[in-house]
Amino acid sequence: MNIREIENSIIEKLKASFPEVLVQGFPDKPAEFILLHPVGALLVHYQGSNYTNSNALSFISQENKKEFSITIITRNLRENRGAYEYIDAIKSVLTGFQPNECTKLIPTKDFFISENTGIWQYGINFSLSTINIQNY
Repeated sequence: MNIREIENSIIEKLKASFPEVLVQGFPDKPAEFILLHPVGALLVHYQGSNYTNSNALSFISQENKKEFSITIITRNLRENRGAYEYIDAIKSVLTGFQPNECTKLIPTKDFFISENTGIWQYGINFSLSTINIQNY
């Protein structure tokens, strides 16, 4: 399963679980993103990956640990539908979710990004593993 397919499966899982907010891939031009949704948005994007060494002699076979981040954008911090509530809810929904041909998602960290005129942004990252095998 490639990066875009994994990202799309995470987006679809979040859309089904959080119909009250905008859920989409991270915008190509993040600086131009304006929160127009009355509640908030969940933006999904690929952060990068690490590869293990290959122990095979005749071909390359590696574990590929990929990390995805969900940016939570809300109009409040603590109240109903606030950033804290979404961090906990997303962690609950995505922990153990398994896209095809991957291991289950594991939360790795959550973190504050910014606050600007009452618009709060937090991130929560998840990792999963796939296999990278040499083509013949």
